[in-house]
Amino acid sequence: MNVLAVGANPDDVEFLCAGTLAACARRGDRISIAYLTQGDKGASAATPGEIAAVRRREAEAAAALIGARLTALGIPDGEVEVTLSLRRRVVEVIRSEQPDFIITHYPFDYMSDHNATSRLVFEASFWAGSRHFSGDPGSAPAHSLRPPIYYMDTVGGLGFLPQEYVDISPVMDLKTAMLSEHRSQLAYMKERDGLDFLDCMRTAARYRGYQCGVEYAEGFVPERVYPSLAPRRLLP
Repeated sequence: MNVLAVGANPDDVEFLCAGTLAACARRGDRISIAYLTQGDKGASAATPGEIAAVRRREAEAAAALIGARLTALGIPDGEVEVTLSLRRRVVEVIRSEQPDFIITHYPFDYMSDHNATSRLVFEASFWAGSRHFSGDPGSAPAHSLRPPIYYMDTVGGLGFLPQEYVDISPVMDLKTAMLSEHRSQLAYMKERDGLDFLDCMRTAARYRGYQCGVEYAEGFVPERVYPSLAPRRLLP
């Protein structure tokens, strides 16, 4: 299968669903990761351009660990909005990757870029299948299906009740390695919030694991809307 994960910021996918992506890669799926922002405001001691360049390299290194294709839309942090022009760009990402399912943010997370990304993916997943809806740049053919969407956990798990779980215990070291590539963010979260970002990720995965009886897990909520419901389990 083709699997597409869409995050707002360069480290979101690694923090929230990289274990599932690693498990998908191990079963032979083709993995694609897209993120909308540059991550250009994720540091305090460099210019936005310098930060964006660092974060792009970190995202590339993380994606390489599971052989994932990487797409960056280059929107400045804090400027992701639900607009027609940005919907067209997300449509083009979906058409280019032709996913069998998509993982993205839960619609009600802690910040605007996450929430807008969720809405954009929801809207674009439908229109990517309409050959009369033009994408940007409009070079890829319409998708052959309306891909199901799985919403990944919120940061901190607040307001999120998983309906499906993925056991990521066998790939927890790989998930940790992927997030560890985002060295600038690990340092920035420690500096700004006093937060050990790796420990936060492990704690969240451990908690979801307790809920479903395994050591580590990631939780998801499927978007149950016509016509993209799947009659079989797609997650690993």
